[in-house]
Amino acid sequence: MNPMSDETRLKDCALYLVQYVPDLVRGEYLNLGVLLHSPEEKYLGCLMTDDFRRIRHFHSRADLRLLKELQSHFDAEIDEHGADLEGYLQFMRRSYSTSIQISEPRTFRLAEPQNEIQELFGRYIGQRVEGVPPEDTRVRIKQKLTAALSLSGVWEFVEIRMSTARWTHEGDPFVFDYGYTPLEVQGRPNGHTQFVHAHSLTRDNEGRNAKVMVYSIEHVRKKQPAQLTAVVEALALKSDKAASLSQSILEEGGVRIQPIAGIAEFAQHIRRELMM
Repeated sequence: MNPMSDETRLKDCALYLVQYVPDLVRGEYLNLGVLLHSPEEKYLGCLMTDDFRRIRHFHSRADLRLLKELQSHFDAEIDEHGADLEGYLQFMRRSYSTSIQISEPRTFRLAEPQNEIQELFGRYIGQRVEGVPPEDTRVRIKQKLTAALSLSGVWEFVEIRMSTARWTHEGDPFVFDYGYTPLEVQGRPNGHTQFVHAHSLTRDNEGRNAKVMVYSIEHVRKKQPAQLTAVVEALALKSDKAASLSQSILEEGGVRIQPIAGIAEFAQHIRRELMM
């Protein structure tokens, strides 16, 4: 038997169940969703139920509004704490100790954690009414970008969450996901700061996020040579006016567009630029 390639070899993962415990004394609970952590891919995925019929039957006074917001809540938290997922998991396990709790981890070895989370969700929770969350959100794109950087061996050599306030103005909250500076090599246009940022074209309302990215990179370029690559779900279709507008704004602002389908090759390109 041939050994598995780097892309298909199994990765050590930890699965945590997100549980609803309305009565701490009785200790009864219902599983709401799963958190799947792959240290190798720097990935922490969250998939929460959108079927609350059992919870209504189990606890008629349950705060359904809170429960319905858990998916978006965890997505935002995971995005914010991407630089230290292990620390965030420890924080959650200490903090979520009342009606929402995080279980002890269960270990798995998985080939593609970001795809197999759906199977694990089905095994422990069931099926979602509206199916799995869409893959064109910024957090999903960033998770695939981060995994590619980690698996290519460059994640630890790029700067994470680079605040643009140093180039724009004090208090500017925008941050680029990643940045790095290629080694200067004679005869090559290296040595210029490179920024990489996950971006959803289809969900960019009136191109607002694209405008912020262009504004930011233009201010950086006023002080130093720099390039920005936007990692997107796919190139915009002509029929998708929102995505087309967002892509046009980026391209006119001199931002490179990198579809997620080629993210592994892009990560290898970064590796070569860093001369690793």
